[in-house]
Amino acid sequence: MASETKQKRHFKANKGFSGQDQGTREMHPLLPFLISGGKVTERYYFKHLSKFDDKYKFQIKPEYFGKESEYTTEFPKRIDKILKGNPEAKIYCIFDWDTVHANKTRLKNHKIFERHIKEAINNGNVVLCPSMPSIEYWFLLHFSNITRLIPTCEAAAELLQPHMSSYFSKKEDINLFKTLKNEQAVEIPAWVIALCADGKLELAIKRAEDNINAAEAANDLENQSFSFVYKVFKEYPY
Repeated sequence: MASETKQKRHFKANKGFSGQDQGTREMHPLLPFLISGGKVTERYYFKHLSKFDDKYKFQIKPEYFGKESEYTTEFPKRIDKILKGNPEAKIYCIFDWDTVHANKTRLKNHKIFERHIKEAINNGNVVLCPSMPSIEYWFLLHFSNITRLIPTCEAAAELLQPHMSSYFSKKEDINLFKTLKNEQAVEIPAWVIALCADGKLELAIKRAEDNINAAEAANDLENQSFSFVYKVFKEYPY
């Protein structure tokens, strides 16, 4: 768990039933918000973590999750809405990078998106957490420290299948990629509990951070897979 001295803690006041501030207010930590391009896999992953892992609690609300391909236009709306009501909020933006990587139009849109939220990033309110190629690579780091460039989410899921298919079915021939997109399959928390058990979550955090630091030092991050999702956990509690 990250030290509380690393960053300023953010708090919110405890309000009465009327919603008005009371004369004496108890201050509670303002839990981090999560915005994701994926409305199934990512949403349920963090929802289950928040419920079953005492270390990590998040503001998980379905309306903050939308279409992956539209994150550059949808995320700013969600960020503005959150900060309007919670100026001290911490917001983690989680999205896949495979559809942006090497796509000039989408890279341009991403740069526009970053400019729009530049102030929020500089103020420490917003942290961008892309994964190349996708959230499946973040899951893969729980089992294997592969750093080579994996081009697509389907390819990442194929590498992940031997490790996670048993979390959903006794059949070895299930399509893990489709299963992770199936709301009925992922709404059952057992898969997240198994994924994070036996120190695998902590291992993934360390691998992701170490790999990114090494790649950035060599100016070679764009030529390998990576996941900034580790920041959600590394910085907790902010």
